[in-house]
Amino acid sequence: MAGDIGADALDPELKAMIERAALAGGQGIRELPIVQARETYRERYLARGIERPKETISVTELLIDLPGRKLPARLYRSRQARMKPALMVYFHGGGYVVGDREAYDDQSRALAAASDCDIFFVEYRRAPENRFPAAVEDALESFEWVRTHAAALGVGPDRIAVGGDSTGGALAVVVTLSRRDLCLPLPALCFTLYPWLDMRPYAGRGDYWSIARFSRGYFLDRETMEWFSTSYLGSSAEMAEDRRASPILWETLHGMPETILITAEFDPLRDMGEAFASRLAEAGVPVKSLRMAGMIHNFIGYAGVSTGAAGAFHEAARRLRLALS
Repeated sequence: MAGDIGADALDPELKAMIERAALAGGQGIRELPIVQARETYRERYLARGIERPKETISVTELLIDLPGRKLPARLYRSRQARMKPALMVYFHGGGYVVGDREAYDDQSRALAAASDCDIFFVEYRRAPENRFPAAVEDALESFEWVRTHAAALGVGPDRIAVGGDSTGGALAVVVTLSRRDLCLPLPALCFTLYPWLDMRPYAGRGDYWSIARFSRGYFLDRETMEWFSTSYLGSSAEMAEDRRASPILWETLHGMPETILITAEFDPLRDMGEAFASRLAEAGVPVKSLRMAGMIHNFIGYAGVSTGAAGAFHEAARRLRLALS
């Protein structure tokens, strides 16, 4: 199902980056206090990630007023004219623990520019301060908030997509399937980048070949993933069996809107993403599944040091633009 982009080998610039990091040593984010872990993740993401586009992107700071809480958000709007504006509610990655709107600022600007789609970036509550299902609740309610305020945001309610990367990709899927089950209007499109769709392997329940093969030497090691899982779900392995934590467990996928699901060749999470894409196709969902050859998990976060990763980002953005045209 997945189509490869590029050569069937680890991207040489990514390989060099991984080797430099190994020689430099230092602590991984899981070994740091949570505040420092988030700062370190932000600094690294901005230093190695996709470059800020030259195009002018307007940025509006927002606060989503939800029951009992307020969530920060940013609206990134391309200045390019579009007959029918489109907007994507976007949830970031970071294991439900790290990542924020500052870390993703350049990426959000670049995605808005390259896709000609407004990006509504939601900063959901993070673990361990806010454990499961806090992020899910924030994703569901923030998407509904955007739909309710569609006119003020300058977009038709039928032109609102949902998307995200890694854990954010899982949240995008949960929003879509939850709304389908509740017979609520669906997103125009579900756009997922290397999504983390099954938390069970990191809670000691099952495994995938790609996890066994790529959990050493490709940045996303098992120990860090287990730290993310425990931070978000707590110590109970049973929580990983909840389909809101592991949306691959959803019984049926019929009725999903068009879905773009992008995986990376050397990503431990690759096989779960492609298994989900296969189930979408079997359910008759219009799905475009794309494996980016030579790439590792979170390749957009390394697109500033790898021309291959930058190319993969622009291909993903092109697919998004075409789907919403």
